[in-house]
Amino acid sequence: MPAYDLLVSDIDGTLVAEDKVVPPGVVAAIAAARARGVRVCLATGRMWASARKYVEIVGADPPAILFNGGLLYDFTQDRVIWSRPLALEEARRILPILLRFRETSPLVFVQGKVFAGQRTPLTDLYMRRNAVAIEFAPDLAALITAEPPMKFLVIGAPPDLERLSQALAGLPPPRVNQVYSQTDYLEVLPPGIDKGVALRELARAVGVPLERVVAVGDAMNDLALIQTAGYGGAVEGSPPPLLAAAKWICPRPEQEGVRVVIERLFPNRAA
Repeated sequence: MPAYDLLVSDIDGTLVAEDKVVPPGVVAAIAAARARGVRVCLATGRMWASARKYVEIVGADPPAILFNGGLLYDFTQDRVIWSRPLALEEARRILPILLRFRETSPLVFVQGKVFAGQRTPLTDLYMRRNAVAIEFAPDLAALITAEPPMKFLVIGAPPDLERLSQALAGLPPPRVNQVYSQTDYLEVLPPGIDKGVALRELARAVGVPLERVVAVGDAMNDLALIQTAGYGGAVEGSPPPLLAAAKWICPRPEQEGVRVVIERLFPNRAA
C-alpha cells in the first residue's frame, strides 16, 4: 500500500454525525496518527467561528479549508494563506434571485459573520446545527457594497432548492459553482472554487504531494476533494456520484469512520 502523509477530513457527516459529537475513538486515532508524523487537516463549508471547536477537539493541524474551498486559513498564526471570495458584481447579481424564493432562507457570509434577512424556522435550524449566531439585517444588499462575501448558503426543502438552482444555472457566464453540502443546504460559491481547488493549495502550502494525500467526505461538496486527493474515500450512504468516485467506502461517523480510515491507510507509521 502506498505511504500517505496527509489526511484531510470533512466535518459534518464525516467527522461528526447529526449530534455534532466527535467520537472518542476518532479523537484518539487522530492523536495517535499525528504522533506518528501524519498531518491531519479539516475541510469544511463552515466559517472559522463554527469550525474552530472541531479543530480544537481533534487537535487538527493547520491550515483548514473553510467556506467549501474559498479560504485556506492558518489558525495557529491567524493568517489567511489563500482566499477566493465571490466578486462584488457577481454577488450583487445573484442576491436578487435568491430573495425571489421566499420559501427558502438565504444566508450571506461576509465581514467574518453570517447574516440573514429575517429570522425563520430555517435560520433557527441552521443555528442549532452549526452552533453559530446569525445576525439579522433586513437589507442584505447593503452588506455587499464594499467587502465581497465568501459565499451564499440557502436553506430550504430540496424541491425549492432545485428550482432555485435551475434559476441560477440560467444566468449568463461566468456561472457560479453550486454545491449541496446537505440535502437542505445549497451553497453558492465563486466560479471554479471548490474543496478540490483548495486542497491543491493546502498540499502546496504544507509541501505534501497530492498523491500522498487521503481525503474523505460524505456530500456533494466533497466530490472535488476526494477526486483531487491521491486516495479519496466516501462515507457509507453518500450520494451515488461520491460513491462512484471513491476508492474506498468507510463507515459512518457513528461507527467512527475516520478512525477506520486512519487504521486502514496510516497503519503504525513510524514518526
